[in-house]
Amino acid sequence: MMGVIKLHSSPCFYPLHLHSIRLMLHLAAATNKHIPLVHSLLGTLDFCAVVHKAPATKPVDLTCVLRVTKGYKKTKAFQDGVFDLTYELLLNYISQLSQSISFPEVSFPVIVWLRKFNKKCNNPKYTSQMKQLLEKMEAVSRDLTEKRSSVSFTPKDLDKVTEWESQLPDSALTKYFNTWLKIHRAVAAANKSAEEEEEEGGEGEEEDVGADDSDEEGETAPSPKKKAKKSKKSKTKDTPDANGIENVNGASSDASSPDKKKKKKNKTKKVEEETKVDEDVEFVDTGDMVEDIVLSD
Repeated sequence: MMGVIKLHSSPCFYPLHLHSIRLMLHLAAATNKHIPLVHSLLGTLDFCAVVHKAPATKPVDLTCVLRVTKGYKKTKAFQDGVFDLTYELLLNYISQLSQSISFPEVSFPVIVWLRKFNKKCNNPKYTSQMKQLLEKMEAVSRDLTEKRSSVSFTPKDLDKVTEWESQLPDSALTKYFNTWLKIHRAVAAANKSAEEEEEEGGEGEEEDVGADDSDEEGETAPSPKKKAKKSKKSKTKDTPDANGIENVNGASSDASSPDKKKKKKNKTKKVEEETKVDEDVEFVDTGDMVEDIVLSD
C-alpha cells in the first residue's frame, strides 16, 4: 500500500492515497501494530495550505473516488474534500497513538509540523481545527509524561508495558475523535438529504409545468375531426364548380379531367346524329297533301 501511495504523487490521486491510508489504519488497529503514516498525511496537508481560487463547484464525496481531473484538482471544493478526509485520518492515527506509552516522543514532530502549517495557511477554517488538535495533543502528551514518571519498569519489559497501556483510560484525543466523527457524519447526512429534497422539488416543478402546458395546448388546439372538416372545406373552395369556373391556378376543371371531355364529346355526337335524322324526315317529298278539285260543268 505504501508503494501505491508513492507510485502517483500528483494531487489528482490524493483520494487513492487517502483510501490506502485508511486501509492501513484499520490494519494497524486490528493487529495492534504501528505503521508510520505521518509523512503521507502531512504531504496531503501541504496541498491544502495554499488557497486555490478556482471557480466554485459543487463538493464531491471522495468516499468512492480514486482520482480527479486536472481541472478539478485546483478547485476549492476538491481542496475542502481533501482536507476533511485528511483531518479525519490524522485524528484517527493520533488517537491510536495516544494509548501508547511512547506518545510524547512520537507526537513531538507532528506538533512541530502542525505549528508550521498554521503559520503558512491562510484558511481560518483549517487553522482553527488544527489549533484544537494541537491543544489536545499537548494535553495528552503532558498527561502521559506525568503518569509514566512513576513507572519502575524499562522499555525492554514489553509485558509490563502492554499491561500498563491496557490500564489507561480513553484519552482526550480518542474522545475528541469520536465526537468529531459523529458530528461530521451527521452534517454530511443532513447536507445529502437537503440536496435530494431540492432535486425532488425541482423534478416536481418541471412535471407541473409540463402538465400546465399540455392543458393549455388542449384548450387551444382543435380536435382532429375539426381539422379534417376544415381541410375538406378548403379543398372544395379551391376546386371549380360544375359550370367550368377556373380555379386559382387558372386551369379549368374540364381541362384537368380528360374523362369528362370524352363523355361530353360522346354526348355531342349523339345530339348531332339525332338532328340529322330529323332534318331527313322533314325534307322528304311525300307528294301533295291537297287533292285536286274537279269542277263539273
